[in-house]
Parts: sequence; structure tokens; C-alpha cells
Amino acid sequence: MSKLILTIILFVFAGTMASAQMRMSPTERAKQLGESLKLNSDQLKKVEDILTKSQDQFSKLMNNGDFRNEETRNKMNQLREESNKEIMNILNAKQKVEYKKFLEEQKKRMQERMQNRDN
Repeated sequence: MSKLILTIILFVFAGTMASAQMRMSPTERAKQLGESLKLNSDQLKKVEDILTKSQDQFSKLMNNGDFRNEETRNKMNQLREESNKEIMNILNAKQKVEYKKFLEEQKKRMQERMQNRDN
């Protein structure tokens, strides 16, 4: 059950980003990533486009899906992974390292939150 909940939260969180980022627009999230990864203007635009597309797809799934449904969860995970891959494809080597660290930190924070909720 904990894995199911973690999967759902990671997907929603992702996007993929922190819960505060989920309330942020794709433009705001792209700007935040742009600052932390030192993206150039072309990269920034591409990240914003990826995040916008991802948010639209997540919204459709959230409105139409049942999060207890394994198929919906799998689709959400797939969307998150695809978005992360797309972002990775536009980054240079140094930025990829930083983005991987960012994603790992997100995952760790979510796991900690899940553990704290279980206690």
C-alpha cells in the first residue's frame, strides 16, 4: 500500500517538483529550473513547453482517472518519465548531473514525507 501511495505522490509531485511547484505554472517551474540549472533561453523555452504539455496530460489523467487503478498509475508514471527524458535530452552534461541530483532529492523528500505520515 505504501508503494502505491508513493507512486501516486511521486507522479503528482513530478513532474514533475515540490508540492509548492505543483501550484506553480509551467512557466514558473521552468524559470526555477532555469535558474538552478543555468539554462540558456532556448533550453528554457523547451523546458517550459515540456512542462506545459506534461501538465496538460496530467490534468486529463487526474480528471478522468481513478488513482487506485493500476493502469492510471502506470500512465502517470510513464508521463513523468517521458517528461524527465525530454528535459534530459536538452541539457548539457553538467546540467544533466544537476538535474539527476534534483530528481533524486525530490524522490528522497517524498519518501521521507511518506515515512513521516506512516508514523
